[in-house]
Amino acid sequence: MAQYSGQERFPTSFEMVNDGAGRDAAGVNVGLEALADRTLFLRNVGFRRVAFWSYDDQTSFRSWAFNSTTYSPNFTFPNDWVVTVPNTRVGDIIMVDASAFFNADSTFAFWKIGATDNFTGGGTETLTPGLMRLGGGAQMWATFTTLHTVAVAGITRIRLLGRYEGSLNAGFSAAASGVLRAALFRSSGSSE
Repeated sequence: MAQYSGQERFPTSFEMVNDGAGRDAAGVNVGLEALADRTLFLRNVGFRRVAFWSYDDQTSFRSWAFNSTTYSPNFTFPNDWVVTVPNTRVGDIIMVDASAFFNADSTFAFWKIGATDNFTGGGTETLTPGLMRLGGGAQMWATFTTLHTVAVAGITRIRLLGRYEGSLNAGFSAAASGVLRAALFRSSGSSE
């Protein structure tokens, strides 16, 4: 017997044993290997994993402050509002959503999601489509969702970014509690 873990490919056809064929390993290995390859391929297509960050402490109040005129992460708790998705491939799609109670003590405040492909290899952060906007001292609970298509394989970092326009008073923040989630979807056309 030999161990075979499969190769991630999807053979479109393969040979099967004919009636009356001689009984030997070569007669059945091709078909079994093809089925093992397909099984591995199908396992790795579609939804892969979720990267998740949350803060839901009900006994204390926490505020993540932003104070930049360009999109930057919060500076009070820099390791919060960040998730990493390992083993991404070119063509993978990452669906991201963020939920929080947002506060804007500026003329206008904006929040977006930043994505860095190949994060540990020196990748560059890009802004994903969509945003959340508040202005003039407003406060509200909001959830916004976006998609990111992986351009460079490796580890992809996702994080919440904020910036303001106009005058800034006390600051602007994501406050009280929050959730940042990233779900990875792998299509059959993504690179191997």
